[in-house]
Amino acid sequence: MDKREILDILKNIIVDKLDLNLKFKDIDDKASLLDDGLSLDSISMAEFVELVESEFSIQILDDDLDTDTFGSLEGVCYLVQRMLESIKEEA
Repeated sequence: MDKREILDILKNIIVDKLDLNLKFKDIDDKASLLDDGLSLDSISMAEFVELVESEFSIQILDDDLDTDTFGSLEGVCYLVQRMLESIKEEA
């Protein structure tokens, strides 16, 4: 799965499953999930993490929940891509 596909799935999760009143086209790939970007609160962030885990069949560890990774949509994309590649290599 390439970066574009993962970013689109992440955006669809935000648009379709989180109650944030956002449109797909309005979400920039580099959008911050915190602060001035999408401004996810702690509840929305927890829900987002659960949805990402479910969608990609991965488990995000507590050590991965840092602001460098979850500070932006691209950061989450790289984490998902790395985890999917790791799973593929183990198979």
